[in-house]
Amino acid sequence: MSIKQYILILLFISSTIFGVKPKYSIKTKANVTDLIFELNKLYVSTDNGEICVYGIPSKKLLKTYIFPNIKDFIGDIIAPKIYDIDKIKAKNIIISVSQGKHGFSNVYITKNGESNLIISDIKNKLMIKKVKFISENNILLGLLSNEIVLYDIRNKKEIYRKQISAYTFSDIVLNKAKTKLVTADESGIIHIIDVKTGKSIKELSGNNVDNIYQIDFKRNIIVCGGQDRRFSVYNISTKKSYYLNSSFLIYSVGLSPSGKYAGFYCNEDNDVQIINTSTKSIISTLKGHEACLTKILFIADNKIFTAAQENIIYYWEI
Repeated sequence: MSIKQYILILLFISSTIFGVKPKYSIKTKANVTDLIFELNKLYVSTDNGEICVYGIPSKKLLKTYIFPNIKDFIGDIIAPKIYDIDKIKAKNIIISVSQGKHGFSNVYITKNGESNLIISDIKNKLMIKKVKFISENNILLGLLSNEIVLYDIRNKKEIYRKQISAYTFSDIVLNKAKTKLVTADESGIIHIIDVKTGKSIKELSGNNVDNIYQIDFKRNIIVCGGQDRRFSVYNISTKKSYYLNSSFLIYSVGLSPSGKYAGFYCNEDNDVQIINTSTKSIISTLKGHEACLTKILFIADNKIFTAAQENIIYYWEI
């Protein structure tokens, strides 16, 4: 064995046992709920009614969108928690779903710096958890009742509403072409849905036996994790799947753009395990967060942003 090979092995062992440290961090005003990265900008939603836009790698705060306060159940005026955000590619258009009155949700569309309410909490009485752009005029809503709704923004009407199952909703994610939707719920079953019609294409099951908290879908790879402490990987091309056991509830997962690498929240120390999805081998362990993770966002196969229920974002290179 050459000296170079020996050093590489030592570096690999060190990164998996002792963990990788972040390259840098970004302090935010409130706990982070969601992240989007595009064109050297990081869009950050918080539980304090704000979407902040940071330049990358400068970390400079470029813009802050502030959403109206609401009344909570006991009548106090509070900033709304933003549950989910999405963005039209290469356009300054953001969609967001946020906390509303009486447990219902508000949906805002932000164009060129101005935010407009398009779905009202009291008027529409929808408990929306997730929102995704299908096109500039159509959005997909994931409801707590485990229904998906394709909604026409211009005409303010539902194109369809489909009940996925009787189980409580967890998460949705789209493929890159926005033609397929993957949903997860407390049953542990993954549903693949045709976006245009809302009809079920396929169900994936057998790996998770309890509530799935989060999923991701890149290329032909689907990953998910949940209450049963199982991190599951499905390859829909080869029809092969497996799961890895974790020592703690898996609240967050993420996939690299190629689907080659995945990350998952792996223990009570709030670490993130990075693995090769084909070989199941551990690539590294990311250490630094002090709260439960909310987002693992790969911006390249070796570049990752992570966020948790705290006011800090970490950037890593593996």
